Amino acid sequence: MGYAELLLILKQLPEEKQAEVLDFAKFLAQRAASEGSNKPDTLATSSLARWIQTPVGIANFSPLSRSEMCCKK
Repeated sequence: MGYAELLLILKQLPEEKQAEVLDFAKFLAQRAASEGSNKPDTLATSSLARWIQTPVGIANFSPLSRSEMCCKK
């Protein structure tokens, strides 16, 4: 069904029924949008990937070397 066919059908309805159709269309659009947002992130778009791509910078921070991580006797 195309837009033209939908408009022809809507023109045949009284205004109150046209309003019902519009309300129902808005409901369907909201439901479709909310169903799409419940999909889990893929690994590429996950919060972990976003963190890896833009890590938090800490001033004057340098990671420990392997020798610094080992327990000293």
